[in-house]
Amino acid sequence: MIKYLRVILFATLGLSAALFTVSCDKDMSVSLDNDNLDNLNVTSDDTLTATVSTVQMANIPTSGTGIMQNGSGVPFMVLVGKINHPVTGSLKSTSYFRLNPTGITNDIPTNAIFDSLNLVLIPSARKIVYGDTTKYQTISAHRLSQSLEVKTIDNSLTGLPVPVYVTGPAMFGDMKFNYATEAIGSVKFLPKVNRKDSVKMRLNDALGKEFFSKIKASDIAFNSPSNFQEYFKGLSLVSAETNTAMMAFSDTVQVRVNYSYIGSDGFKKVGAKVLNLGDRNLLYSQFEKNVAGTAFAGLSTSKSIPSTSTNGVTYVQAGSGVVTEIKFPALKEFLSQPGVAINKAELEIELETPHTGMFPAFPYPVLMIAEAGVPVSYVTAPFLGGAQVGSYVVGNNTGKKGRYLFDLIQYIKSATEANSEDKSLFLTLQRDAGLGFTPYTTVLATENNKPKVKLNIVYTKFK
Repeated sequence: MIKYLRVILFATLGLSAALFTVSCDKDMSVSLDNDNLDNLNVTSDDTLTATVSTVQMANIPTSGTGIMQNGSGVPFMVLVGKINHPVTGSLKSTSYFRLNPTGITNDIPTNAIFDSLNLVLIPSARKIVYGDTTKYQTISAHRLSQSLEVKTIDNSLTGLPVPVYVTGPAMFGDMKFNYATEAIGSVKFLPKVNRKDSVKMRLNDALGKEFFSKIKASDIAFNSPSNFQEYFKGLSLVSAETNTAMMAFSDTVQVRVNYSYIGSDGFKKVGAKVLNLGDRNLLYSQFEKNVAGTAFAGLSTSKSIPSTSTNGVTYVQAGSGVVTEIKFPALKEFLSQPGVAINKAELEIELETPHTGMFPAFPYPVLMIAEAGVPVSYVTAPFLGGAQVGSYVVGNNTGKKGRYLFDLIQYIKSATEANSEDKSLFLTLQRDAGLGFTPYTTVLATENNKPKVKLNIVYTKFK
């Protein structure tokens, strides 16, 4: 039970005709600023409280991309690395993708010789570099031994709805695809937060010579993406266990088959055949979270962790699909009172995670509406429709912490419906803003071992 949920009652007063020329009660706009409450004739009621838990959502799509709310496309990203969060444990992302030989032709000079095989990674335009970037990071490349395939979620046997964030066949964050144990290359580098220096990894010479020979021989393997897929299933980029950061690279991945030859002028010349990223819908991140040794040990899709078991601490993690669940058990009874008209309802969630540093909070929160633990819709923007993106008010230097604000005026109208007791709110991100393909982790603030989550309601009580 949380003391920070606050209900503000605007009491209807019988004032003189000099102040009011009407005899009926009027809805009035009341500020939610605590500093102004003493200037109003209001009373407080702490009977409404929230229960808060940490929940692991199931079947988080981590392949492909989405569309941002402004209509622009979300860049495809190769996300690889590992973070070690002091509160929530570790999170590791392994990236998988196919290669595409389209455009490669046999115009290599007959006297050319193989030089090297290189994987080139360019930082994503999203500039996602998350975690401790002061240390060197190591990434290794492995050859896939299993074809990448999407999966369709079928809940026909369970009768449960498909989560709102699952819009079709996809690869999901807990799926694993086999790859060779022995790496075909590795690179050690220091992440650059504000620079776009490429990361180059030299791959196995034996594989490079094989590619080179097949291209020179016009081998069928390089004639089409499907033929190449039969020959070479793809690559997996794996983070070293000692890594401390996660980094997003652009989908402009290149595997360069470099060669050299002596030109007709007698001078040495160089050339390259380039394989690009294959089917982008099969660009996929596998997320592995490890909460052992934390307050969230045992967290899984079948076991949520109530805030009463964690000294009030709860969190949200985009890549793994961990959310904070919020319920208001007494809301239905409160709204069922006769003569109550709601003027304003605002959910305020205070954050322990700052907006800067190694692990900044995510900036575009949303609330999913879950029924029996399955998110089926979003809290919508009042009068606009579409998922409401909560306001993120950043903290300041005077000790004021950041917070998320949501307008719940439309949501609470459904609180009196049948089976509303089975509904709850999931604090998370939308798919197009980072759910399933970013490492953002946000920890909620606490006070007196309780999460700082409060619902501010302004209402009129009619006589």
